Amino acid sequence: MTIEDRIRGTIYGQAIGDALGLGTEFLTKSAVRKYYPRGLADYDQIIRDGHRRKWKEGSWTDDTDQMLCIMESIIDRREVDTKDIALRLYRWVASGAADVGNTVHSVISQPGFLDDPHRASESVWEKSGRSAAANGGVMRTSVLGVWDYRYPSRVRENAAKVCRITHHDPRCVGSCVVVCLAISAILRGVTSIDELFEDAYDEGALHDPRIAEYLDRSKGSLDALDLDEGLDPEAGSNGSIGYTLKALGAAFWAMKHSLSFEGGISKVIHEGGDADSNGAVTGALLGALFGFSEIPGRLVSSLRGRARLEEKTVRLLKLVECRP
Repeated sequence: MTIEDRIRGTIYGQAIGDALGLGTEFLTKSAVRKYYPRGLADYDQIIRDGHRRKWKEGSWTDDTDQMLCIMESIIDRREVDTKDIALRLYRWVASGAADVGNTVHSVISQPGFLDDPHRASESVWEKSGRSAAANGGVMRTSVLGVWDYRYPSRVRENAAKVCRITHHDPRCVGSCVVVCLAISAILRGVTSIDELFEDAYDEGALHDPRIAEYLDRSKGSLDALDLDEGLDPEAGSNGSIGYTLKALGAAFWAMKHSLSFEGGISKVIHEGGDADSNGAVTGALLGALFGFSEIPGRLVSSLRGRARLEEKTVRLLKLVECRP
């Protein structure tokens, strides 16, 4: 499998996991079974309720929109420029984005965001009682595992500083770094799942001890991650479906237990919850692991915005190839 195939798999995997995951986003696991009794496998099966009608069939959501803000900045600037990425995120929101997470919206709305996005995100985090750890950073981070993939120290630094543009919590930063380092390791030829997990534990411990708990959960049943937590009032849970460690755990579960790209994505999105974000992170990791060539062609050809994604991917590949 070539590096190009794995990089293309990472980018397309993110977008496809996002687009397919939209079909079960905000649904409980039982509701997923109700609306998709034969399972969800194609974009044209996605129910057209009030939430999903915001997007045309085969569209990705804010997860990949934000990833593209990062990707396009890297292509244009040929480096990871946090202020430029912050400006692109700001313009994306101002252009009338269909769906913007609460944390991203709060941070971007802060006075001085464009001058010092890290200070703005830290301020929002402090006001939350240092408790806000949403998945808005990790859901867009995949391309940072591709850029500078040959140099783990650069990947670590880039993932952390881009996450902190909007998400300051160490669980968010750790999630982004762990995912990006896993992608970069796969691109460097590491395909041992045990080794990828060991590295994730080591890196996670540098950021927040709670990361290890979700890596532990991801080794067992997918039920242990409770991806639709908080959606069913009868379950008596106050947990959040948009927790960054749930997205991380889902992706690592799929990496450990999946025999194919499609099989892993399917298992994760059928759990419901914040399925587009879980699908985006899972798709990026599985895309790197299995490669673009193993992604079903129908999911690629029916992806709305494919031409734009392909053009950006080709440009990124050329830059990565000649990167010193």
